[in-house]
Amino acid sequence: MAALDMTILTLLSIAGIIAGLFLLRTVPIVTEQPTSAAPGASMSVIIPARNEATNLPPLLESLQQSALVARQILVIDDQSADATGAVSAHHGATVVTSVALPAGWTGKTWACHQGALAATYDNIFFLDADTYFTPEGFARIVTHFTARPPNTALSILPFHRTQCWYEELSLFFNILVAIGAGGFGKLDPPHLFGQSLLVSRDLYYRAGGHASVRHQILENLHFAASIRTANGIPYTVSGRGTLEMRMFPDGLTQLRESWQKAFADGASITTPVVLVLSIYWLSAAMFTAILAASSRTPIAIALYLVNAVQIFWYARQLGTFRLLTALFYPVPLAFYFAVFAQSLSRQKRHRPVTWRGREL
Repeated sequence: MAALDMTILTLLSIAGIIAGLFLLRTVPIVTEQPTSAAPGASMSVIIPARNEATNLPPLLESLQQSALVARQILVIDDQSADATGAVSAHHGATVVTSVALPAGWTGKTWACHQGALAATYDNIFFLDADTYFTPEGFARIVTHFTARPPNTALSILPFHRTQCWYEELSLFFNILVAIGAGGFGKLDPPHLFGQSLLVSRDLYYRAGGHASVRHQILENLHFAASIRTANGIPYTVSGRGTLEMRMFPDGLTQLRESWQKAFADGASITTPVVLVLSIYWLSAAMFTAILAASSRTPIAIALYLVNAVQIFWYARQLGTFRLLTALFYPVPLAFYFAVFAQSLSRQKRHRPVTWRGREL
């Protein structure tokens, strides 16, 4: 009976690894080199910013130093309590001061909406303030965008640069974002990532703009449906080699609050088959770790190592996560389960999440 039980448990672990292969495989990147024909001059860059004085300089400097320069760079100062406006102006951006937040809008969608109204060029590039471009990244992305059909909405998942130990806890959040919004597996079409969106002005307004998703926390994830309704094509790639980010320089609390505000909402829009397989993949990975620690059989330890290799393969396509983090993956996985459970509990009890001093 013990042998039969071990066989069943082993098969369940193997099935989890196979589920992971359906959810995520190789993540595509921008391969084009920049060309002088790419229309940077027809590009309005819009950066919604609330208390982002520390994060903005790397992004604004990377835009200013690009060989292909965006004609218009707008920072929408969302009632910041720090020097966001002054820092933006110092780095050559045009600062748009956000007016009071209307009922029914999130701060970010309202800032993006105001930015779109102020934009004057044919294409609009929305970017989070904590992103930044590699030396040729902006030009390469614009070149890639112009090579796509004109009804494309391009979204780039920034490559996550981790520096401090606690940032490694984002491991499974990054993987699940790629699975849920990227369409990088075999089961789901691409949606759109929250950190970036490059779209023509015509398609943006035909899709209803940010007004169509005014109350959504994960605005771009929901906006993908609006894009499709307007006969647009959501298209996603990884920012490895072009667009990067460092998300949580302010500590573990910032990391926890950021992921908490998003993930229960993200689960609600994920297609059922992807959601079920994701839950199974995560659960099987944790189960395999428990099995390896308790039984210490060669097969259980081997399955644990295969899980670690699979997780590391995904992680290194999405960020600078360390091999040690993948080898001890039950730690960031347990953190993921805890934050997700807390986010889901808050949502069920209709308790608001606070982000940058504002209830969402």
